Amino acid sequence: MMECASHRLSHATLRLRVFRQLYISNTGPRFLNRSISTSSAQLSQAHHEAPSPTPPSPSSSTKDYIPPSKRLPQSPVITHPRSGFKKIHKPRPKPEDNAELKKNPWAAALASPVRFCVTTGTRLPRRLMGVYGLIKRPNTNHNYLLPLDLLKDSIQNRSAKSEGESLTSESKTNADANVASGGDVSPSISRGSTFNHSLHMVTLRPLIQAATPHLASRMGKRAGVAKLIPYRWKIPIGPLGANDLRDCVWRDDMPDYLLRLMREDIVKRLVNFSERLEEDRDIVWEALDIDEYSDSALETALGNTEPLEYEACGAVLLFAPKPQHEAESGSASKTVVHPRTQSTIPVFDLSVLLSENVLETLRTSSCAHLESEALFFRPNGGREDNSLMLYLWKLQRYLAENS
Repeated sequence: MMECASHRLSHATLRLRVFRQLYISNTGPRFLNRSISTSSAQLSQAHHEAPSPTPPSPSSSTKDYIPPSKRLPQSPVITHPRSGFKKIHKPRPKPEDNAELKKNPWAAALASPVRFCVTTGTRLPRRLMGVYGLIKRPNTNHNYLLPLDLLKDSIQNRSAKSEGESLTSESKTNADANVASGGDVSPSISRGSTFNHSLHMVTLRPLIQAATPHLASRMGKRAGVAKLIPYRWKIPIGPLGANDLRDCVWRDDMPDYLLRLMREDIVKRLVNFSERLEEDRDIVWEALDIDEYSDSALETALGNTEPLEYEACGAVLLFAPKPQHEAESGSASKTVVHPRTQSTIPVFDLSVLLSENVLETLRTSSCAHLESEALFFRPNGGREDNSLMLYLWKLQRYLAENS
């Protein structure tokens, strides 16, 4: 049986042999025998024949001298030592990197975290969808799945009112008990764990109209809307049991109910945002002088506005109703090209998006600039500006025929 001879040699012997080969190759040409011999006689003969290495003289230059140990192939563990495990992270953006994006509401919306839509099964940026949650109706056991982002103010007012009532009743009970026992009056507030999870859904009118008959129906004791409840909300992971799922309700008039909530929310956002503006009111809002509702008239009016920064991210708001012949012809589109920046900006016709009663409420507000026929809205990079622009876009998209 053949066997590799090098396996019977020690590491020191092999290392010494490599040193000799390196030394011989550096001192001069010499024919080497490729056969590996392990006899002690040949090793001793090679040891006597090889000239003894002479150390370099002190007078010679030591800069060019490389010791034989450095000429051997070395492991990367030795040549490139690492102090420990180091994970390569993606560098975080600096504030100056995000300065341009904060002024653009569309970029801010697309940069929002991606969430899962429970009705379509798609994943979209969070700010492009509606936020829904279970809201318990007072004096009943029904849990309604409603848009939390549109009912935020009413929910906060109701929770504050209920908290105040519970605090008053508990204070009175504890005060009577302490007075009877002769102690100090120090009411204790017991706060239970609240279930404030939310889910996301694409808010499109054709989708809501098609899903409402199935979600509002009941199959025996099981509600149709229970199909949208994620598994992490249910027992044993979540707090919702079988009785809670049976009491879930989806409104029969959800398409019209959503439209009414979105219109009221737009008016509230417009009025509140306009009242808070003081110094930058003329920068954010600028009245447009237009003679007719057409793309050419809007482009001419935009060209006459004062050139300001980030006007490419603005939008046109139309308040006055269009004449009958222009409304039938549809001469004004939903977008217009800005003549200076050559960017496409949206056109929101509030006479179409809002009802007549809601539009009249907007005109009678204390904001004088909302009485204009047309306004050029330039966001200044705040969260309220971007939210107002996105909710206007959501309402226009909700009312679109081909969403």
